[in-house]
Amino acid sequence: MRSQSLKLFAMAFVLGFAAIFAGAVSANAQKVLTFKMPFDFYVGKNKLSAGNYELQKIGVSNYLLRNSKARKSIIFDLKIPTGKKGAADSESLVFNRYGDAYFLNSIFDVRGDFGRQLFESGYEKQVRRETAKRENKFSVEKENPEKFIVKLSK
Repeated sequence: MRSQSLKLFAMAFVLGFAAIFAGAVSANAQKVLTFKMPFDFYVGKNKLSAGNYELQKIGVSNYLLRNSKARKSIIFDLKIPTGKKGAADSESLVFNRYGDAYFLNSIFDVRGDFGRQLFESGYEKQVRRETAKRENKFSVEKENPEKFIVKLSK
């Protein structure tokens, strides 16, 4: 009898803990941030047009990006943890700019020093090389892109 009570208590404890954990993950996943893009941009190889967007974290490193007007959505993965100098005063997106082409580089979806970064796509590498050639910039330092930051809002 005592053994059975102990098993029931342990099962209730585990289920309760699982429910609390699931609620915390669910609450974090429901946070939707919005931003206005003043220019066309790339997420990986996907080109997206300027406009109003919603960004939602749907997993540990997975995000859903939705154009509010065009109803176009993409899901992408940010596997690389990244940091930046100084604490972020707000949530933001960081873009790499090569000439007229902008590529999403990283997301800081909470206040603080740490965010997540996209892998550089093959197309971004190609644009980076072509821009460096066109501008006669062959050193690695001069190939580094200009950074452009867009603030997110709730």
